Amino acid sequence: MRGLFSALILVALGLPVAADAPRSAIPWLSDVLSEPVAPPEGSFGPFAPGSVPRTVAPFAPTDIQTSALDDPVRDGNGLLTPAKTDLPLDLWKGTSALRVRRLFETRRPSGVPAARDLFRTLLMAQTEPPIGASPENRVLLARIDVLMDSGMLVEAEALLTSGALTDPALFRRAFDVGLLTGRADDLCAQLRESPGLSPTLPARVYCLARLGDWPAASLTLNLGRDVGTITEAEEALLARFLDPEIYESAPTLPLPTPLTTLDFILREAIALPRPTTALPLAFLAVDAADGSPLKARLEALERLLREGAIPPAQLFDAYRDATPAASGGVWDRMAMVRDLDRAFATADAAAVMTQLPLADALFADLGLRKPFAQTYARQLAALPRETAPTDARRIVAELLLLAGEMQGAAAWLPENNDAIGNFYRALAENRLQLPDTPNQSPVQKAVRQGLTALSAPSEAAARIEGRITVGQIGEALILTLDLLSGGAEVDPGDLTDALYLLRTAGQEPVARQIAIETLLLLPRA
Repeated sequence: MRGLFSALILVALGLPVAADAPRSAIPWLSDVLSEPVAPPEGSFGPFAPGSVPRTVAPFAPTDIQTSALDDPVRDGNGLLTPAKTDLPLDLWKGTSALRVRRLFETRRPSGVPAARDLFRTLLMAQTEPPIGASPENRVLLARIDVLMDSGMLVEAEALLTSGALTDPALFRRAFDVGLLTGRADDLCAQLRESPGLSPTLPARVYCLARLGDWPAASLTLNLGRDVGTITEAEEALLARFLDPEIYESAPTLPLPTPLTTLDFILREAIALPRPTTALPLAFLAVDAADGSPLKARLEALERLLREGAIPPAQLFDAYRDATPAASGGVWDRMAMVRDLDRAFATADAAAVMTQLPLADALFADLGLRKPFAQTYARQLAALPRETAPTDARRIVAELLLLAGEMQGAAAWLPENNDAIGNFYRALAENRLQLPDTPNQSPVQKAVRQGLTALSAPSEAAARIEGRITVGQIGEALILTLDLLSGGAEVDPGDLTDALYLLRTAGQEPVARQIAIETLLLLPRA
């Protein structure tokens, strides 16, 4: 009788009842975050690029969604116009919405930084909706899921708010982003006015508490427990969140599987232990926020930047915000940035030339050589070349190449008999022909062939080129990026094919930058 009474109250409040809306039937983004597993150790330590597993599951084919006939189709929404992307508005010409969705669901940004940047551009590009796009907006949802899974919460949030958050599927994703960025108040207020946007009661309880209505939060928790809408594990966590003092001496709650966004935020709020394995990139937003402990913040920002999820300035500004608290690890990198800044500020070229090789090696070993180059490109280009040692000149030229400063890089490469230097100079000057000299490395040969070939280098490249020929640029670019997923250690044949295809698709500058990064980001011996 008590359960029936509780259910009637829930219905009167506009809240879900388990029998009518089982939680498993609602694909919350936070409900499909998988518990992270330990990544393999690699050259960059436990957080090697590409080592973190996917954390967002795609929509299942059996998902059932309903929408009004006049709901807007937003699958073509984007943050970047064709003028900014250099991509056609009909990027998905001839490709179905189902195909586009699956292309995104099964991939994440990978490869050297320029390849990852191109994939992110495809995610955020403004386009015409693909064939068969519907008000369910599943292509848009898939793009948002990739952005969040890749730690790009700012971009995900911007794409979500490019239209009204009246669709439950979009709102749920916005809610998860708000939880992780600390900007959930407005979404909680919207949820209070429109409870149908959230079919899960734990989120409702959290929002009531966040908005200061603790009695209503407690009542809702009790009602949800009585009718079975809130599980025992959820009740235990929410009860501690609502009244942590009562549970000060209680045993620690075990980690749930999967660890949802809401679970993570609630556990953080009451200082419960984290997983011992690497957190999903999206969860790192909590550590990366201003006010977090400095060491944890810097380590989170380093990992996010290594994955290309944030701009370089976000990390390097954080290095400059305080003084190192100790030595080793992140503190050494902070000290190096401060010392290099001081040398540039005092125009001490000799000190710069002394510190530059050490700093370059430090950030290269961390997988952050390109962001390091981007951060200091302007200062490096202004250094006096005449008195610079030969080794330092090569480092400056390489860093300027990585930063995309081609003219500046060419000026730092002397014209001599150095075959590698001449190869880099030809790349910097955008020459149509590249040097073909004896003893070139397999990667140099692949770059030369890929940037100069006049026809498809392989049958596989010819098949992808066929898609470009009929205007299926978006699909062709994603398939091309698959060839580059190995990063700087990509197979030379795949590199040749990919560079040729990028040029054919109108992405010549991107092809050259990928070639440069593949040459200059190889792991050091």
